[in-house]
Amino acid sequence: MSLKKSLQSLFKEVISFTQNDFHLLSYLYTFVFTITCIYINYSTGFYREVMRETYFTGNSIWAFPLFYSVMYFAVAIPVLYFQKEHKILSNNYFYLKSLFFIVLYGASIGYYGYTDWQFPNLFNEERYFVLHIISQLKGSVIYIIPLIFLKKYIDKNVVGLYGLSRNSKHIQAYIIFFLMLLPFIIGMSFTPDFKSAYPQFHPWLYIDIFNLPTYGYTAIYELTYAIDFVKTELVFRGMLVIGMISIMGKRAILPMVAMYAAIHFGKPLGETISSIFGGYILGALAYQTKHIWGGVIVHICIALSMEIMGFWHYYSSN
Repeated sequence: MSLKKSLQSLFKEVISFTQNDFHLLSYLYTFVFTITCIYINYSTGFYREVMRETYFTGNSIWAFPLFYSVMYFAVAIPVLYFQKEHKILSNNYFYLKSLFFIVLYGASIGYYGYTDWQFPNLFNEERYFVLHIISQLKGSVIYIIPLIFLKKYIDKNVVGLYGLSRNSKHIQAYIIFFLMLLPFIIGMSFTPDFKSAYPQFHPWLYIDIFNLPTYGYTAIYELTYAIDFVKTELVFRGMLVIGMISIMGKRAILPMVAMYAAIHFGKPLGETISSIFGGYILGALAYQTKHIWGGVIVHICIALSMEIMGFWHYYSSN
């Protein structure tokens, strides 16, 4: 298949999903609700002043699951009501399963106890670096056993581990899609918001740790940073889309999009707004293809491109 046809087939999947799923009131409500929440967040500093502070008060372990649950069900319930999906609304399994996924994710984000771990044989910079690595990997460790258990005993008919399967439909097209986005990423990197947020890792703060060269410990961090995006795709396109199809069908996409936008509230505004559209496209593709590899590839490529541009801006100005 040619590159052009490969990309066209990818877009056809999204168009096909939208045509089958589109419901004006549901889409309008989801968009207005999500944009309103974004406006409130950035005008009041909600994430910075409220959510981030819960890490230091010890409340983050329940505050994040609660916050994400509100964002999810504030869309899921109205959308199902608008479309007269009363059987789903009266199905306890819908609430239990979606809450299981949301709480699992929210608790992994909210868990902050690891910052009290002591590593007496390490220098301060080395300890901070190790804590950063733990921060990137903690979600993957927290998820894996519950997901394997759920897959083995309940979701036996789901192929692979919620989208982590041998299926690789449209992978080439996903790579082309990323290359199309790359000029916009580079252009966005020149904005003040971007420069204040990226790179996420600051290698200039960690000099000669573990007797490694700068590129060595930077590569270790960026590898774990990339793994974190596998986790993100596993949650949002895997668990909340592929994992919820058996109950909600196509209706699983819009609530996922609202919650996905919410996890970007601490990032630059442009990135948060774009997450609405990116989350929808990747969710539609996950629904159509029943795998999340394309989203994993695009997500990692975008994230590492932003890191590279952040490094470039820092080192070129110093």
